[in-house]
Amino acid sequence: MIDMTHPVDVKNYLLPNMYNWTLDNKTSNLNFTRKVIHAIDHEPNFENEIRNTKFIETWTQYDDIEIYTNIDLVSDIFRNPLIRNNTIIDMFLLNVPLEQLTLHSLFPFLFEILFQPSTEVVNAIQSILHDIENGYTLTCIHLRMGQNPSNPLDARFEDRASAAENILDFLNRTNLRKMQNTRIFIASDSEQALSKIVREFPNQTITIPGPIIHVDRPANGVHRLHGFLKVVTDFYVLGECHMSILTASGFSALANRRRTEPYQNLFKYD
Repeated sequence: MIDMTHPVDVKNYLLPNMYNWTLDNKTSNLNFTRKVIHAIDHEPNFENEIRNTKFIETWTQYDDIEIYTNIDLVSDIFRNPLIRNNTIIDMFLLNVPLEQLTLHSLFPFLFEILFQPSTEVVNAIQSILHDIENGYTLTCIHLRMGQNPSNPLDARFEDRASAAENILDFLNRTNLRKMQNTRIFIASDSEQALSKIVREFPNQTITIPGPIIHVDRPANGVHRLHGFLKVVTDFYVLGECHMSILTASGFSALANRRRTEPYQNLFKYD
């Protein structure tokens, strides 16, 4: 089950696709046995359990298992020799090389199985997809600058202060301005950085309207529903690009994995 309710209920904009992961409220409050795991950034006991124990077998004694984590243990799961008799694990190991069984490699596969966009998201990206179908090339830029306006705890990335200017210089050197069949999609946590690109390419740029939010800690007063719609829509569009220019960000890195050829025409700003 997936029960993401922060900053808003995920089902507003992401719906089950091939697997129904919705929480059954009729049974969720029954007296089930439950295991709750909180593992943020680093949790040695949890990491050891995944890497070195028969955790799947152990967890079968629980009716519900709730895991709250941002730790990437996907590779560790497949490298744990004690769970290789599991049918699903075995299926992956027989069909995918071990070195490719990583979060980044499996993410697009799992994402498409689990999620489909809501009507609102489909409508928001329809015109962009229509341009692509009509022969336009889509160049995407994601600028993660820090100090997200909705999150007072978000740090500013000082080493990216000139990212917008440097990327503009790169775009101008590629003569993108003369390529009338090219559209430039921009997503950013900085209105200022975004505006710099739009001013230089006013007739080619595409942005998704809506407030900028930080999904982890959106501040009070921010319209979270519209902000989350923008987040999800930005994510989907970043997976449709012919060329991607990305600053370091987990958000755009995973979105980029949805591209048919995620490493083709990929430029990372360092």
